[in-house]
Amino acid sequence: MNVSIRTATGEDAAFVHDVYGYYVENTNVTFSTENPDVESYRQKILHTLETYPFYICEADGKPCGFAYGSQIRPHEAYRWGVEATVYLAPDAPKRTGLGSTLYTRLIDTLTQQGFMTVYGVITEQNEPSLALHRAMGFTMAGQFDRMGYKNGQWLGVIWMRKEIGHFSDTPSEPVLFRLLDAGE
Repeated sequence: MNVSIRTATGEDAAFVHDVYGYYVENTNVTFSTENPDVESYRQKILHTLETYPFYICEADGKPCGFAYGSQIRPHEAYRWGVEATVYLAPDAPKRTGLGSTLYTRLIDTLTQQGFMTVYGVITEQNEPSLALHRAMGFTMAGQFDRMGYKNGQWLGVIWMRKEIGHFSDTPSEPVLFRLLDAGE
């Protein structure tokens, strides 16, 4: 299998919409109960790429997953922390390392940008995602019981974290992805 990872474009919005929509409609992996329209995803991709990476993973030339970073909280002092989001298409080849390959690329880029910590926010019943995070060196940062109600049940969330930077008294500002991607 030939695997490649590339920066997303607005043209990937339908793929992201369809993959995320599967998880919205069929699982408790996301707490979303409605899937935004394709244009909303196009705008999300373009907005994300200003600051954070947004990657598409392809296997044998076919999109099979996506990953991106986002600000963990809206306050300025949180700007060195990133929430990572990673999804594979439901028909993506299983147990082939696609998830870890995609996640590694995302983390490598976030590290290069100067971010300090990456967080994964995972539904407590999502054992495959928890196992992936543990295998990638994440540790549990917190567990919140009954955070959301979906599909007739209360669901908890586990926050996982991985330090990717070297903490100092005065950190440098993270480099915007659009500047990093442009080679500046």
